[in-house]
Amino acid sequence: MSDKPVEITTPIGRLVGGHPMVHDVVKDDKTGQPKMQADGVTPRTNAFFALAIPKGAESGWWETSWGQQIYQAGVAGFPGGAHQRPDFAWKVEDGDSTIPNKRLKKNCDREGYPGHWVIRCSTGLNIRCYHDGKFSPHEQIQQKEAIKAGDYGRAALLVKGNASDQSPGVYLNPDMFALSRAGIEIQLGEQRDAADAFKEAAQMPANAQLGAAAGPAGATPPPAMAGPAGVQPAPDFASGPSAPAGPSAPAGPSAPAAAEPEPMYFDASGAGPFSKAALTGAGYTEAHFATLRRA
Repeated sequence: MSDKPVEITTPIGRLVGGHPMVHDVVKDDKTGQPKMQADGVTPRTNAFFALAIPKGAESGWWETSWGQQIYQAGVAGFPGGAHQRPDFAWKVEDGDSTIPNKRLKKNCDREGYPGHWVIRCSTGLNIRCYHDGKFSPHEQIQQKEAIKAGDYGRAALLVKGNASDQSPGVYLNPDMFALSRAGIEIQLGEQRDAADAFKEAAQMPANAQLGAAAGPAGATPPPAMAGPAGVQPAPDFASGPSAPAGPSAPAGPSAPAAAEPEPMYFDASGAGPFSKAALTGAGYTEAHFATLRRA
């Protein structure tokens, strides 16, 4: 397995996620607790950004000049052929993909993604940032506000295999970023679409809205339930309406009598079961129910 990283400079692309000068604490996917550095005390931090490179006539990212370099690094890093596995983590995504990810978000629905190959870069080290063409040490960008999601630039990457047998892939470690020009800002926060929200509400009777949103007195929300990104997300339970903790839905004043028992589901965290009406009141949509386990 090759230990020497391949140096790659990307074409100019658009910053569609993350920020090259912002470090976030790395958390364990299962426990949600911070991962620690070797000293066991200091939390690990990571800088991440996603760069959208415009597509050309190629049928796949590996046919581009920069893509060929990433592909060769993956082959060199896994001479045994692990790069051929369908789950090999190349860290390059198709911005036109209609396949939902684990959080039910589709790339084709994300701003700045369609028509592009999206490179996902991350590193635990500081990324040196410059205005393109001004690369003297004293010209290094010091204020993160100089760069925002939606701006255009190119990245210098160090690419190598990740040396993992269980989750093989490549590291795309950026060490420099060159800001080329400003672009229209992309809001990266998970926000509900106002037009969709009020359109749906306008089609419902007022008493139906009240019955769906209001839970029984003293009810608490199902633990760790959050609406997956990419569809209309469930409300933030810190500020939004609570989902009932009981297994049955609250009786709305105008709700018709059910002809048969209502289907029951376990929520996104595995808690439950809860009625479909109860989860709908907490913000779940039909797209969510397609992924939930029925009782």
